[in-house]
Amino acid sequence: MKRALLVVAFVALPLTAAAASPVSAAPVADDKATKDDYTLDTSGTAAKVKVKGEGAFSLKITPKNGKKVHPDAPLEVTIVDNPGLKPAKQKLGRSDLKEKGAKEPEVVTVLRGVKGGATTLEVTLSFFLCTEAWCQRMSDRVQIPVTVEE
Repeated sequence: MKRALLVVAFVALPLTAAAASPVSAAPVADDKATKDDYTLDTSGTAAKVKVKGEGAFSLKITPKNGKKVHPDAPLEVTIVDNPGLKPAKQKLGRSDLKEKGAKEPEVVTVLRGVKGGATTLEVTLSFFLCTEAWCQRMSDRVQIPVTVEE
């Protein structure tokens, strides 16, 4: 009888541990980041730039809901070609941050006016939004109205 109890106890332990493993490792549906978990601020970008003049470009990412932008993971901002404006750099990354290691990273560069008129600066970006338990790559697109004055 003792032998049968030992066998049952031995068999029951691995099955219990195996069944518990996938449940604890499975992500909860709420563990996914959405666009509600951050804001993008372009208010530091010049609304007006003179032809042959310069203006600032600024894009700040502010995480919300206890999330953070990963301080070392890739952060990429691309300014789409525009006939009225030319950025000093079209592809921006961590080396273009206003302040290294900031909790709200802000990417900056200079815009140069090329052709007069109202235009829309299109920007694509990608970065990693994280909690203590996971990180997720986020992608977004922003449109910024700018007037290039003669």
